[in-house]
Formats: sequence, structure tokens, C-alpha cells
Amino acid sequence: MINLLADVRKNDIKAARANVILARYAVITLLALAFLAGALYVSHSVLKVTMKNAEDIIAANDVKADVYSGTKERVDALSAKLSEAKTVLDQESRYSTILVKLGQAMPKGAVLGEAIFKNENFNGTPAEITAYTRSTGEATLLQSQLQNSGVFSQVSLKGTEATGGIEGYPVVVTMTVTLNRAGV
Repeated sequence: MINLLADVRKNDIKAARANVILARYAVITLLALAFLAGALYVSHSVLKVTMKNAEDIIAANDVKADVYSGTKERVDALSAKLSEAKTVLDQESRYSTILVKLGQAMPKGAVLGEAIFKNENFNGTPAEITAYTRSTGEATLLQSQLQNSGVFSQVSLKGTEATGGIEGYPVVVTMTVTLNRAGV
């Protein structure tokens, strides 16, 4: 095909086509900007609603927290008292435990006669124990076994009497013992 149009006319047609393409790009760019602005507006609106709901929940929880603050204070006070009670109970020594451990530490051939433990004996004051054995040699064995039992920190033989015991165990052994707080 032979192009018989003048060069000026050809240039005008090319410019017109370029203008149409630029106009289309401008419209597409404006539509894209409008879409982005709409998306930002919608997401901003959703975030505002979400923030309002979260603030309402926080306010409701603050009201609930105020209602329970008195209860929390009482629980904290009770917890403090319970920890004090636990401390006291951890320091407690049961007489039955001491007597069981004392009985387990007694050697064969020895019988416990009298053991009186008072509150001050748990604070380092010595207590007195009376036991009965068959011989004075067993009295020494009794002393060493009680010393090695861990129930007492110190065991001293106060005296032995060859008479005055009970049937089958004629020797009366008197000892002074100091309770071991860790062993009880």
C-alpha cells in the first residue's frame, strides 16, 4: 500500500495515537490510585472498628479487675500466712518420729526405760534417757549406737547401776542426749 498522506498529516496521526495511549495509561493509573485509596480506607475502617472493640474489652476487664482486687488482696494475705505456716511446719519435730528413730537405734539386748523430751530439748538443751541392758558392755554399745544414729548430736553416759533394773535386764543405764535437729 502506498502512503500518499503528507508528512505533517502522518505526524499528526502518530501524535494522536500516542495521545490515546497516554490517555489510557492516565485513566488506568487513576483507577489504580482510586482502588488503592479505597483499599486503604476499608482497611483503616476495619482497624478502627477492631481498635474500638479492643478498647471496650479492656475497659470491661478493668471493671472486672477492680471487682476482684479485694479478693486478690485477701488471697495474697492468705498466701503470705500459708508461707509462714509452712516455715513453722518445716521446723516442727514430731515426738513420735523421734521415738520411732530412737527405737530403731536401740541395739539388741537393750530396752528403753524412760525418755522425756520437752520443747527446750529441741533447741539444744540436753534430755535424759534411761534404758535397761543385760550387761555394762551393752551399755557402751547402746551409747555408741545412739551416737551413730543421727538422731542425737551428742550422747554421754551419765552412769550405770548393776541393780535396780527390770526382769532380764538388770543394768540401769542413764544417758544425757542432745537432739540433732537435722536428724529428727
